[in-house]
Amino acid sequence: MKKIKIITIVLAIILVTLVAFVGVYMQKQNRMENKVKDYQLSRELDRGRVIEIKPVEDTEEGKLTVKNYQVIKNTLEKRLKNLGATDYVISLNTADGTIRIELPEDDNTDLYAYYITAQGQVQIREKDTGVELLSDSMVKSAKYNYIYNSSGYQTYVEIELTKEGQAKIEEIANNYAILSNEIDEIEAKQEEDTETTEETTEQTTQEATTENEENAAQETQEQTKKIAVLSIGTPKTSSDSTEDSEETDTSTEYDVSKIEKNKITINIGTTTTNSTSVQNNMSKASEISMLVSSGKYPIEYEIENNRLEISSITTKQIMIFAIAILAILVIILIAISIKYKLQGLLVSISFIGFVAIFSLLLRYANVLISIEGIYAILLICAINLKLNTDILEVRKVNMTNEVVLNTYKEFFIKLIPIIIISIVFCFASWTNLSSFGMIMFWGLVLIAIYNVLITKTLLKLKESK
Repeated sequence: MKKIKIITIVLAIILVTLVAFVGVYMQKQNRMENKVKDYQLSRELDRGRVIEIKPVEDTEEGKLTVKNYQVIKNTLEKRLKNLGATDYVISLNTADGTIRIELPEDDNTDLYAYYITAQGQVQIREKDTGVELLSDSMVKSAKYNYIYNSSGYQTYVEIELTKEGQAKIEEIANNYAILSNEIDEIEAKQEEDTETTEETTEQTTQEATTENEENAAQETQEQTKKIAVLSIGTPKTSSDSTEDSEETDTSTEYDVSKIEKNKITINIGTTTTNSTSVQNNMSKASEISMLVSSGKYPIEYEIENNRLEISSITTKQIMIFAIAILAILVIILIAISIKYKLQGLLVSISFIGFVAIFSLLLRYANVLISIEGIYAILLICAINLKLNTDILEVRKVNMTNEVVLNTYKEFFIKLIPIIIISIVFCFASWTNLSSFGMIMFWGLVLIAIYNVLITKTLLKLKESK
């Protein structure tokens, strides 16, 4: 029975090792595809994207300052962080304002490239004249959510204003129609008046004409509020609102549903029960909140360069390094098997299983692997080997579980400084340092769990045969 258990564990280790290092292939159309997830490699080890942006050509000279360039660089960092990007480098040329962004090449790179120059300016302006009533500088942040009622889901964004913006929105609310229900009423009334006017022009009597003029004058007096609209995007300035201007207004108008103190609530889409529409509305609301909350662009930028760069470290070099490390590990495991005989062989098999599970864990935990991360992988393997040999030495002298447990505790007490450093590095803003910390963290957790469940079990089964 003990032999069957040992064979079962060994076969399970072999299976996991094959999955980790060979893969699981399934047919997709006319080809075989590996269903095991790939490693997430940093720019240094894989392809990268370099994007260079610069101020648009017609930018006012007075705005081309180092201070504005720095503001945009900081805003870019916030945007990429909010989008979940981790491995990126942003550098600024203070001479001409050119900003260089280095990103890894993956499924999200095109999305990041879009948001690098996307504008999220919030503006309230008079509908008829285009005069700005509330500028983007009066906006602090934004957040999104949804409400559910009998009609379905309504997605919305809450825009928080500065103190100046709060005073301005109160003034606008008093003098303009900005809420969607107010605007609907005015537009319906205007449409009704247009129809009445057309009917009146067909009357021929002077009395009817005079009565119509008096009614129109009375209605005009009652309708004192002009319409104000809120838009988000890249609106034209009032000076660009002429017919001759070639600049395109890329802003989108949104319905204002509520104004309270320093907050403006806008609806994204309409109330719906359709799951696709709800998802699209939430995505749009998330985009608006991210652009508004990340900060403002005092200067409009455009992409000058967007190119792919291949890592200077080739696949062949990585393979040579991996084979060299593998050869060293094989020699060490053979030496352990010779020195400790069957127990050493079982520990060596267990170690191979540990490496296989560790590789899968790094892939499915989405841990970014950098050059520093490779050092962390090697360090984890060394730590696990040291623990395994310590356990073998203890069991060679004393087989009791208590002695092995004490050895286990003493080993991890010595690792406390490394554990603390690893956790601190996990939260580092520098991607390479974070990669080292995350790999060390997951490796140490796996060492603690795996050796109790697998390595110790194999050794106990062998002894009790």
